[in-house]
Amino acid sequence: MGTVPEAYYQFVMNYAPYVYVIPPSTPDPAYGRGVLAASFAIDFLCEAYSAPQFEDRKADIYAKIVSLADWVLTQQCTNPAKKAYGGFQSSENSVYYYSVDACRVIPSLLRAYDLTSNESYLTSAKMAAGAFLKTMQDQQTYGGFARAV
Repeated sequence: MGTVPEAYYQFVMNYAPYVYVIPPSTPDPAYGRGVLAASFAIDFLCEAYSAPQFEDRKADIYAKIVSLADWVLTQQCTNPAKKAYGGFQSSENSVYYYSVDACRVIPSLLRAYDLTSNESYLTSAKMAAGAFLKTMQDQQTYGGFARAV
């Protein structure tokens, strides 16, 4: 990882997991927070955590990663009676659970788990999200995510 512009780091720390920010500094309430935005932020922050450039901010970065990963878990469907079980609500203002969101969230939760050893991140990524992707593959009359993605 090379040197990251301070403005980018600060933007992620201030606004992740909001999907859009209206300049100069207002999160767009129409879109709210999203799991893709959270996942990209977790990935960036996991790298930043190990970068010498951010050595003096490790505690803040760690706290933000935990906050984002915990929020992502709140977006996961935990009702095993639903086809969306294990999937992640695309955004807090959405009613959709997309396979692409689960595919993007899983590696980020695994990175958060590697850093924090929080078993709930591992369980969420491995068990529930995996079950969701399997359901989307096998139980969709139109071909599931293999056809759509």
